[in-house]
Amino acid sequence: MQGKLGKSNKKVLLVTPPYHCGVLEAAGRWLPLGFVYIAGALRKAGFEPVIYDAMTKFHDFEDIAKRIEEERPAVVVTTCYTSTYPAGKRLLEIAKQVSPSIVTVMGGVHSTFMWKEVLEDCQAVDFIVRYEGEVSFPELLLALSGNGDLRKVRGIACRQNGKPVANSLAPYIENLDGLTKAWDLLDWEDYVYFASDNKRLAILDTSRGCPFGCTFCSQQRYWEKSWRARNPEKVIEEIEYLHSQYGVEVFMFSDELPTWSRERWEQLLDLLTERDLGIEILMESRGDDILRDEDIMKKYKRAGVSHIYVGLESVSQKTLDFFKKDIRELALAIFMWVSNRFLKKLLTFSKKILRWLNPRKSLTLSMITRLFPKPLLS
Repeated sequence: MQGKLGKSNKKVLLVTPPYHCGVLEAAGRWLPLGFVYIAGALRKAGFEPVIYDAMTKFHDFEDIAKRIEEERPAVVVTTCYTSTYPAGKRLLEIAKQVSPSIVTVMGGVHSTFMWKEVLEDCQAVDFIVRYEGEVSFPELLLALSGNGDLRKVRGIACRQNGKPVANSLAPYIENLDGLTKAWDLLDWEDYVYFASDNKRLAILDTSRGCPFGCTFCSQQRYWEKSWRARNPEKVIEEIEYLHSQYGVEVFMFSDELPTWSRERWEQLLDLLTERDLGIEILMESRGDDILRDEDIMKKYKRAGVSHIYVGLESVSQKTLDFFKKDIRELALAIFMWVSNRFLKKLLTFSKKILRWLNPRKSLTLSMITRLFPKPLLS
């Protein structure tokens, strides 16, 4: 197993790959929440993390090379999903060109599943941290500093005698509220939500995981159909802190399924309403959870929920069953506009929607109006 860290240089540069996707970037600039968690864990372990969001800053590889030269870190780490892997690979190659002694680390969904292929494909990757990294990554760096045994660090992969090997996996982190976050390392002026007058935007999670097994989704494997939730009181404390300390007015909940426990979710909505911070909430969920919550949709609105993103994979029950979506209602299209003023507009152009989403006419206007006889957020 390769790579050693000196005693004097504790700097770890966390760099987002310079990948761009118009669909995501059309709405705003999104902060790297995973790095905020990792940086908090690294600092707690005695290291000096620096977050460099090259993606949001629209920096290219030349800019990244200059920043690495300026920072002179002992470690450079990036994170990748599949579409960002080529950029992440190039980023770590540049780090090695700047200084071959830099220890390079890749995390994220792609390298979690494809660790063997990544280590075979990219010699510039020294280590891979698989699944959650808040425990495994600091333990890896401590071991490289001489304070542990690499063979006992769970959740990592690397090369041994030139061949890819992976240690046993680390368990999922149960106490999410016990994790430390390094919000102060972000350049907050970079993060805005275009759809709401360029207000400052933060991303945070209220839970991790999803218990469903949709065949097209990597999350069912990444989380092994588990779901762990944060304490609503702790979430509210964090929202209040970010609002007062950094002027955040729009919060994106990055959870796959924040609504899974209705009791917990309703408590969070009530707390948001009580605090009355004047903030805006963006979130995603499943269509059946939103249908379940029709009777408390006014609470969503009072809490500041302005956008709910719902997967519209198909309006064909046969296709949904094939996907193992585990949902029986066929009216997911309605959730493109789940607010009190949009239902009427939806019905006026629903014929166009049906032609687009529903070539086999399995969802009809009468079904929509029967399922939604009145606006949910009125």
